[in-house]
Formats: sequence, structure tokens, C-alpha cells
Amino acid sequence: MPVQTRLKQVRPSADDMVIGPPPELPLFQGLEDESLVCSGCDQEITSGVSALTLQALFQAPGRLLFHCNCDAYGEVDCPGSPGLLTNCL
Repeated sequence: MPVQTRLKQVRPSADDMVIGPPPELPLFQGLEDESLVCSGCDQEITSGVSALTLQALFQAPGRLLFHCNCDAYGEVDCPGSPGLLTNCL
């Protein structure tokens, strides 16, 4: 079972890129050792897809946020990165 990484709940700003399609899309299912979990409702957002993979797919210029069905916004951040996502790619 992949490691579950809880997203950091944040308030969105105009500079953020927000994604939020249903988690059952193939884009959010993979074979990696990480899955992402919403910090608002504990719902698994990705299954076997890491934060680093999502960042590479979307290439957000600033923060990449996931808008969950529970209306929480979670920051998709790379491990150990305190700031902008572009530093991890």
C-alpha cells in the first residue's frame, strides 16, 4: 500500500493553479509508492500518484492546489519543500 501524504490545507489565491476533477480519473491512479490525502476530509485524492508527478504534469508557476469535494483546498507540495513548487522540478 502506498504511503499516504496529507496535503496541507490552505486558502487559495489568484496566483494558484487549482485542479479538482474526480479522483477516479486515470490521471490520479498509478503505481507509485505515494498517495495524496485531503486534509479536510481524509479522502484519498490520488492512488499511487505522487505530488512530484502531479507537479510535473501540471507545471504550475506557483502553488498547485487540489480542490476536494469537501470544499477544502490542499497544497500539492514536494517533500521537504517549504516554498514554490518550481524548486522541486
